[in-house]
Amino acid sequence: MKTSIRKWNFWWTKPEKLNDFEWVERNVLKSTISLMDTPHIKDIIGVRRAGKTCLMYQIISHLIKKGVKPREILYLNFDDPEFKEVKKTISTALEIKPEIKFVFLDEIQNISEWEKEIRVYYDRKEFEQIFVSGSSASLISRDVGKTLTGRHITVPVTPFSFKEFISKHNVNYKDPFQKEKVVHYLEKFLQEGGFPETLSGKVVTKEPILINTYNDILVRDVVSRFGTDYEATKKLAYYLMTNIGAPFSENSVAKALNMHNETIKKYLSMLSEVFLFYYIKQFSWKVKVKKDMKCYAIDTGLRNSVSFKFSQDLGKLVENTVLIELKRRGKDVYFWKGKKEVDFVTKEKNKLTAMNVTYTDKIPKREKEGLLEFKEKHGITELTMITKSLEQTDENGIRYIPLWKWLLDI
Repeated sequence: MKTSIRKWNFWWTKPEKLNDFEWVERNVLKSTISLMDTPHIKDIIGVRRAGKTCLMYQIISHLIKKGVKPREILYLNFDDPEFKEVKKTISTALEIKPEIKFVFLDEIQNISEWEKEIRVYYDRKEFEQIFVSGSSASLISRDVGKTLTGRHITVPVTPFSFKEFISKHNVNYKDPFQKEKVVHYLEKFLQEGGFPETLSGKVVTKEPILINTYNDILVRDVVSRFGTDYEATKKLAYYLMTNIGAPFSENSVAKALNMHNETIKKYLSMLSEVFLFYYIKQFSWKVKVKKDMKCYAIDTGLRNSVSFKFSQDLGKLVENTVLIELKRRGKDVYFWKGKKEVDFVTKEKNKLTAMNVTYTDKIPKREKEGLLEFKEKHGITELTMITKSLEQTDENGIRYIPLWKWLLDI
């Protein structure tokens, strides 16, 4: 075990090796570092291979640059079969480096009841900071909810945003003379997505990496963790990937796949638990209204690599990309259907925003009518139309904004 611990903590002997890692600084890095003013446990959560480990390395690099001694930082990856228990592994590390003050525990969901042992370290104030990461939403709900209430702060990590994606490609999106480059990389982003492993210039084809990532999520995070049937899990995930943005219910999916309702309900929850899909409900002020949902993939590149593709997919990919960005910005998202439809409705205190997504500058009449119908029914609402390049505000107060500009928040 000591050999594995030393291997993972290479900065103990060669801190300069941290400079060998080529990465784009994640947007979430600054906000995570700012949280270190509090003693709370920081739980970094997100889909497998989204960059959680990379974020931890960036925090470690930051600490060393700020004067923390390398031997005071411990990183343990619980995907390593050598690490079977939290307490025993940390105790062994302390035998090697008793001065450890900062602890990073990666893929912690692999260890049962880890949160109870972490709470002891926290309550005794044995370390200055504790970071944990996991590829399961239960890290902040079932696992953490009861044991670490009031003791933790959550840091969500997704695959690269478009802003991070073009930074990796050295595009200065603030330079008006680089607009064509921005649009070029937007099309690339829609097709390839933002999983960090696919962004290396050395990668010739991204698809095998994404397929492997997808299979890892299904096998390791769903089937192995929850004990689901592999074929049924794969069947449902493929159906959802192929039908992103389409309304569905548990009943309709059960009929389409010839599976039991309860199985669909349970498996839908698990696929969301591991961050593979986002589900959004229909907007209503009535709390108990049960209507159709819509489903979106965590990454468009992942979706394109594993699902059946249609000719009209570009519009769905744009819609999926907008949904991911809304979630990345922490929005509470719904869709709405009256006589017409609204792709996304967000609530923020007493403010509503209705948004339709159409990757064209010849806006279909129904898109505009959907927004106006929603406003008529719900009153004061901000109206947004995501377009390809059209930018204006019309006489009805609808703001038209190009997708690239909206994604970059400029």
